[in-house]
Amino acid sequence: MAQSLGFKDFIKKCHPDVLEAQQHTKYWWSLSCHPEAIAEGSQKVNEILKQVQHDKYVSEAHRKHLFSYSPITLFTSKKAAFTLAEVLITLGIIGVVAAMTIPTLITDYQEKQTVTKLTDAYAIMSNAYALAKVEKGPISGWFPNLKPAGPLEIDEETGEVTFDENRIKNAEAFHDLLGSYLKVVSRCNGSDQSCPKYDHVYVLNGAEKKTDLKHFSTSNLANGIIIRGGTLAIPCNTTSCGDFSIDINGLKGPNTFGKDIFYFYMKSDGIVPIGKDDDPVRPFEDYCNMDANNEYNGYGCAAWVIYNKNMDYLHCNDLSWDGKHKCD
Repeated sequence: MAQSLGFKDFIKKCHPDVLEAQQHTKYWWSLSCHPEAIAEGSQKVNEILKQVQHDKYVSEAHRKHLFSYSPITLFTSKKAAFTLAEVLITLGIIGVVAAMTIPTLITDYQEKQTVTKLTDAYAIMSNAYALAKVEKGPISGWFPNLKPAGPLEIDEETGEVTFDENRIKNAEAFHDLLGSYLKVVSRCNGSDQSCPKYDHVYVLNGAEKKTDLKHFSTSNLANGIIIRGGTLAIPCNTTSCGDFSIDINGLKGPNTFGKDIFYFYMKSDGIVPIGKDDDPVRPFEDYCNMDANNEYNGYGCAAWVIYNKNMDYLHCNDLSWDGKHKCD
């Protein structure tokens, strides 16, 4: 009998035949291998068959990995997949974080938009006022036929306001004059009794203001803002020559003083937002305070928004012109 082959020689010479036999028969004596392989006995052949089968499997898996891999494997592979519990926990965490941060981001964005709109409206009104001064001289000469306005009469229960005729005519004169320097798309005089009005108006702390604003003359500008009122005090007193309000978004909500409705003085030298540090009538601390309880709370916010570029008075009550200008 021929000399038995060593293990390495057997693998080298018989590997193909062993594979062939592995595919066609389960009996080791049917192997068409080198004769010396039989001398090793069935145990040796079976060991070699197992080794060859393992090598073939590893080789085939490696080939598939090299030629069939794609990024989608990360999502389709069972080994790379997340369990349903893991996905739900992750989504839950994302939802909690979103619930905590999104409202703050929205509020911050809306307040910045208000600052921008009010600043732009203030610039528009100041420019119109300056043009009127160039053409007509000091405000004291703008309204030669102006008559002193009488006091407002307000029904305490209904909030119904009774205007004297001079006050209504004076407001109309204000809109007539400044309207020629503004892009007015529609106009309504208080004497018409049909001016667009708010369903409800609120002061800064959320209380509803009883005063009905339907009698105030309005000018609706092309940019969506409403100029309302126009109370005149000519000749000018030590505080102002009159006042008016700007609603930065028309009749849309929240229709609240200090949030979307802001007040301004007309002075001999220009338009001035109410609530400055030297305002003796509507100081910021008393008329732009969430805790203040008065009918004009919110009248004193315009100056803060324009000069400090924020609405932090909605979030803390310890701001002042000579102290904090932002909440902590």
